[in-house]
Amino acid sequence: MFRTDRPRTAFHPLSLAVACALLAPALPALAQNQDAADPPQESASAPRRQLQAVTVTAERRAANIQKTGIAMQAVGGTEIAQQGLSSGSEILKNVSNVEVQGAARGNVIAVRGIGSDLPPGMGESAVSTNYDGIYNFRAEMNTLGFFDLERVEVLRGPQGTLYGRNAAAGALNYVTRDPVLGRQQGNASLELGSQNLMRTEAGFNLPLSDTLALRLSGASISRDGYLSDGFNDAQASGARAKLLYRPDDTLRLVLGAERIHLGGKGPGFIPQANWDSSSTRLQAVVHPTTPGLEKVGYQDYEGTKLWAQLDLNLGFANLTVLPGWQDASGVVYRKYDGSRPAGSEEQYNADPAVARQKSLEVRLASPAASPIQWVAGAYGYDMLNAQTCLLGTTACASSNNTHDTTTSKALFGQISVPVAEGTRLITGLRLTRDHKTAIDGSVGDWDSTDGKIGLEHDLGAKAMTYLTWSTAYRPGGFNTLPGNSGTFDAEKLRSLELGLKSRWLDDTVQLNAAVFRYDYRNYQAVDFAMLDTGTLHAQFLNVPKQTVQGMEAEAQALLPGQAGKVRASFTWLDATLGNLTQTNPDGSTYSLAGNPLPHAPKLSVKAGYELPIEVATGGTVTLRADARHSQKQYVSITENAYTLQPSYTQADLSANYRSADDKWGLNVYVKNVTDYVPKVANFAGYTMVGAPRTAGVVFNTKF
Repeated sequence: MFRTDRPRTAFHPLSLAVACALLAPALPALAQNQDAADPPQESASAPRRQLQAVTVTAERRAANIQKTGIAMQAVGGTEIAQQGLSSGSEILKNVSNVEVQGAARGNVIAVRGIGSDLPPGMGESAVSTNYDGIYNFRAEMNTLGFFDLERVEVLRGPQGTLYGRNAAAGALNYVTRDPVLGRQQGNASLELGSQNLMRTEAGFNLPLSDTLALRLSGASISRDGYLSDGFNDAQASGARAKLLYRPDDTLRLVLGAERIHLGGKGPGFIPQANWDSSSTRLQAVVHPTTPGLEKVGYQDYEGTKLWAQLDLNLGFANLTVLPGWQDASGVVYRKYDGSRPAGSEEQYNADPAVARQKSLEVRLASPAASPIQWVAGAYGYDMLNAQTCLLGTTACASSNNTHDTTTSKALFGQISVPVAEGTRLITGLRLTRDHKTAIDGSVGDWDSTDGKIGLEHDLGAKAMTYLTWSTAYRPGGFNTLPGNSGTFDAEKLRSLELGLKSRWLDDTVQLNAAVFRYDYRNYQAVDFAMLDTGTLHAQFLNVPKQTVQGMEAEAQALLPGQAGKVRASFTWLDATLGNLTQTNPDGSTYSLAGNPLPHAPKLSVKAGYELPIEVATGGTVTLRADARHSQKQYVSITENAYTLQPSYTQADLSANYRSADDKWGLNVYVKNVTDYVPKVANFAGYTMVGAPRTAGVVFNTKF
């Protein structure tokens, strides 16, 4: 009754559209517009003399990132497209104090050592992930990658007031390009690379009238698997439509629809002992009697999202209404999985059978020119998540299902008031109530009052410092794995942070820094082990008290003349577990008290360099190098030799050509030059690994 293979898509419909779009430079030029999210490209003959201003909406209003009292970074959409950053892990790899960990699908993010190893539906990430303002609890979006992006905002530290539940570690905002009135324009790219990679992307802005504009975009990716059994591949496609209606300056309405599909084999594992040798780090398990059987398998996931954003100027305030609806379903099938005992050679999971989210946020905000800045609003969220035969080790049975629901309601507000020349007092409050149910009849309710109080002080026109005390929480949940019932409690985090935002030497040098200390209560931990009987043993528990403290420093500078641009960041993190005692499958116990939190390297250093060189054609070649060094860290709460990722270094190199008129470009890259394959997760004796060295070329055009 189960399919034993699924042919790989040989042709993506979007490829034809992209191929046509790539010919656009040879056609009569249409109206051209510089992407507002990224600074203009400049040639060596006209070097950029100042670092560009970056506008973000981290505090639910447009503001200069250097005037926002939050430790944060932004990655522009042009950089993402030109550098071929086609996954969440690639986009975030050069962001300070962020670690990307493996998951059943996609990636889960840890910020300042705080993230989640909990399965979807049983627990939620401590990093709030938002796409065009809509929260999403599933990780599959990270598998396709991100297309037609304007920017990605990474907010570090608790954001419980404005982002609510599940923002104890921070928030990630993925912002896609909106339609533009009166301009017919587009962009397209084609990427070819290692493992038969072909990725296409295109976006088209179509003015329909003086008040209407439509933006259509899409992407597809096809890549062979990194692992010897063909898993860790990429076969996906997605499309998005956004309609803008703006009859005057007081009303703006955007309607959005998006559809993604994930195919191929999906994520894979290697036996954890295979990682010990560099020659076997991509070697998956082999079927003991029928070699090749382990290669049979596929995943099939479909996701749909509908959303809208209404902005209305009421005079005394700006009204924003943001409704969203998301629905997804998928299956995972493998003929043989090495983590199963002999005789259990078929695994078929509906994962998820259904994952449905509905949300609505309504808020009022002060006018942009008001000396007192404030925002107040209400939020509602409704989620259903069901999985069939989750981690089944034998034939599927109805008792081997998970079915979880969550409803959440919140009221929130934040205000910034000048208290002296160049000094502002910020206060905020959020009231949240969460209600959850599980298939075994368990019911849980959690209430939380979270707040923020802080001071911002301008040290001059280009520098400010801030001091913030804030709290956030993550609701509890249920262990709904077969035979492993139980409830775990909500987390609570209290933070004190001192930060600096500054520009120097006529906006040619930027230095941002922060020091922080967390009181982290009831950390939600999960420990998996596969028993000899083939039963999955799972412990879900709360660790009463953790202390997390650290510092971050980020700098970038334009070098004199035509010497280019340098970037560097340094992070130090001291994140230790509290009184954590774990139980072995045989009933014996052991303590991890004082050990570091998983995904929390004590020291990490990241650096980059860009050198623009003018060429004879009038265009510019920009040589770029990025390097990252991370000290050792554990990739699971089960802290032993198999889950320890030692210190390692990776680097990327690229050469990006842009034409003199900036209408097209060609980027040649090598990622992970050192060919170091790190651990990203460990699960019941098996390890997930990152990507090896890859090379490719990206051709992109604007028209």
